[in-house]
Amino acid sequence: MNQSRVLGRQLKPVFLNDKSLSRNSFDFSVPQTTHNLSIEELQRRIQDLEQQLIVEHVRNEQLISLNEFSHQLENLLDLPVEAQLAANTLAGAFKCSLAMVLVNNPSEQRLVLMSAAGPDATNLSPNYRHSLTRGLVGRSIRVRRPLINLEGGSLSEPVEIGSVIYPSQLVFPMMLKGYLEGAIILVDREQNAFDPEDIPYVEALGSRLMVAWENDRNRQTLADLIESAASLSATQNSEQLLDRVAEIARRTTKSSYSLVAIREELDWIIGTSGKAPLMFPGTKTGLTGMLDEVYRSRSPLRVRDIRKDSRTAALSVDSAEFRSLLAVPILLESALSGVILVFGKKTNAAFTEQDEFMLNLLGTHAAVSIERCFLDQELRSTLKTTQLLYDLSIRIAESDDLVTAAQVIARTAFRLFQATSCGLVLHSQKGQMEASVIFPTDDPSVHHPKDMIKQSMSTRQIIYQAGNEGGSRVAIPIQTPRRCYGSLWLELSDSLQNSPRPVEEIRIFINQASVALERSILLSETRQQANQITKAYNQLEESYDQTLLALMNALDARDHETEKHTLRVSQISSTIGKACGLNANELKALERGSLLHDIGKIGISDSILLKRGKLDKTEWDLMQKHPAIGAEIIRSIPSLSDALVVVANHHERWDGSGYPFHLKEDQIPLLARIFIVADVFDALTSDRVYRERISEQEAMDYIKSQSGILFDPEIVCVLEKVLPSITGKI
Repeated sequence: MNQSRVLGRQLKPVFLNDKSLSRNSFDFSVPQTTHNLSIEELQRRIQDLEQQLIVEHVRNEQLISLNEFSHQLENLLDLPVEAQLAANTLAGAFKCSLAMVLVNNPSEQRLVLMSAAGPDATNLSPNYRHSLTRGLVGRSIRVRRPLINLEGGSLSEPVEIGSVIYPSQLVFPMMLKGYLEGAIILVDREQNAFDPEDIPYVEALGSRLMVAWENDRNRQTLADLIESAASLSATQNSEQLLDRVAEIARRTTKSSYSLVAIREELDWIIGTSGKAPLMFPGTKTGLTGMLDEVYRSRSPLRVRDIRKDSRTAALSVDSAEFRSLLAVPILLESALSGVILVFGKKTNAAFTEQDEFMLNLLGTHAAVSIERCFLDQELRSTLKTTQLLYDLSIRIAESDDLVTAAQVIARTAFRLFQATSCGLVLHSQKGQMEASVIFPTDDPSVHHPKDMIKQSMSTRQIIYQAGNEGGSRVAIPIQTPRRCYGSLWLELSDSLQNSPRPVEEIRIFINQASVALERSILLSETRQQANQITKAYNQLEESYDQTLLALMNALDARDHETEKHTLRVSQISSTIGKACGLNANELKALERGSLLHDIGKIGISDSILLKRGKLDKTEWDLMQKHPAIGAEIIRSIPSLSDALVVVANHHERWDGSGYPFHLKEDQIPLLARIFIVADVFDALTSDRVYRERISEQEAMDYIKSQSGILFDPEIVCVLEKVLPSITGKI
């Protein structure tokens, strides 16, 4: 073993915590009177001073390694890579035989190896597992604090890892919000290789690693939420849509059970995700009361234990895992649509503000998708009816005789109104029966209600009559302004009788069946339905853009000096784009790209984003990655693919001096070149902490001076032309 390794073992490195290891911790003073000391005593004191200097050096090196580790974490977005960096740092700091980072696997109830470093790392199986209960690791997890095995103490037993016996071991359980995330294990072949002074360093490194993991998960959760919420627009069935929203809510908040309830007049339409078979049967009143409470208050509700809260005590609980609750109202343009509820936070005792933020964001997008889905279903139902009526008129026109026409009308009515039975009678002008049809045709017990038919034809009014088993019968005259041709009767179930829609649909149906005049009415209604569909999808498009704007406003709020910047630069970009002759699709892509251009700042630490002073080189290098991060976030969202060029290239410059790709001139996409000019113009005319804004004309003069250097000359000319329309409107 070399000398530096020996010194590393004799003089254990200790993490500098507050003032514990400042230079004042060591006494480098030399006694003023040394003439009474022997040569041996002087040599001993000199050796002590040398040892103290070595300790100081080792500790400073560890501080440097810890700081380097922290900086490197800010540039990483991958948990295994961060874990490997931690293992490498620990192995280098302690020069131990093996440094391991393990992650807790709740399903296996074991620690699973994520990374390893040190001389013995190559001998370790990549599938290595460690018990949560045995040995020093088990005791450390139970007491929730780091432990080391000291010779002669109660924790002195060696540990066997990969068929190698290690007498020295240090264990740090990584606890986050009371839950076990994993563990750091250091082992060495030498006795007493670790001591209590090593613990603060390992604790500091482990804490930084856990914070990095949590930030990575939050970023990934937000990206997954955005992608999942965008996919809601493809779901056309309302029940499937509610279940899908509930699934996204449960996955995003890591909850055991989720429920989405949409208010429909006085009742609730519900979708769920997860299994809680005993929670709601028999407690519908309690659930409805709680939904009404959140619906009326328009405010989120967080409950740590629903069994102890008066607002939720009426709910049954399957098990303790369901006791925590988060309820968030679903709002669409400040109007209430419903409520999202999640039960049983899996990784914590209660739901957090981060969970509330995620559900609010999901609720905003879900409200748009739910409104679109319900409108789409209604339109499809109306169009289906319209199609049946249109087919009816065509088939009647193609019929050769009244009997065939009567069969077409009766069969269509039987299917359209889901009648239990129906019939049709047609008479000639002389009152003779010319056609008689009954459905179902194979039921001999069904007969025409002759009195109802006669009354409806004589009065030319719809006649109602109570039927068997709570149902009802209705007879409708088939007539035109010229005369009454006959009567159609239907026997309806209770569900149809209590709805106002069948009456109107029957009236339309009879008019359609009477004469070819209904054909023109049908065409008019078809055009109207087509206009409604167009309007509905235009509203969906507008609501989608409003959702994107709301998201970016929330991101702008992190950086107060650029607040409202996103909206302003979007307006300026659109004005320039119109003047450049962009088509509607290109303008929409430019608008969405402008709204999302800084979404990559999600991946930038607040310590950098909100820093008041000038960024150092490392911080600036990280800041320059936000266009690439933003592009990765939206790359997998099909509806935002056209906006990708703006997000990825909005910091490029005409002469190639921009970032992150250093594109030049026409290599930069047109939409990005337009945005770049608009972005700089807004930045110059807006207040910043480090400078005051300048006038629009001064900003225009500067941009013209950089035409052909930083900016596309043609775009600069367009900006100068539209400047009067921009001035005073941003």
